[in-house]
Amino acid sequence: MIAKLALFMLLTLNTNALEFKIIGACSTTPLFETQVNGTFNNVGELSHTVLKEYNIQNLASDYGISQIFNSPVGDIALEVISDYKLRAHGWCYSVDGNVPEVLMGDFNLLGNEKEITWFMGYTTYIGYPETGESEWVGQCTPSNLPPANPVWCNNN
Repeated sequence: MIAKLALFMLLTLNTNALEFKIIGACSTTPLFETQVNGTFNNVGELSHTVLKEYNIQNLASDYGISQIFNSPVGDIALEVISDYKLRAHGWCYSVDGNVPEVLMGDFNLLGNEKEITWFMGYTTYIGYPETGESEWVGQCTPSNLPPANPVWCNNN
């Protein structure tokens, strides 16, 4: 009986607060950060809960987030480098500094995570006119670090 009670308390008394951050495309300083206590099944559930609780403007689904704090979306989130190269910016997340390659609803939380960070990231499209081929290079490279230079950022 005592062993069952100890196990119950161990499983239900998660006193570790999880840090939740949102970092935009134009600065490394978080636009929002808070400590979250509670149990969440996955990054999607956690993210939806925090965005709703703090009334943060967003466009999100069970699959991902396309806009936070009125960030650029669609064609506005494209950074044209040349006739054959562009960067497509969008929202990515990391868990304890690692960027999972799964949708937010598919990343299950174990309860021992320390930090979930949403950040604007990009992938680069490169076209090769001599062959007609093209490729996407990189994924979730932070938009707030060189060489990215999103046109919507004031880079004076």
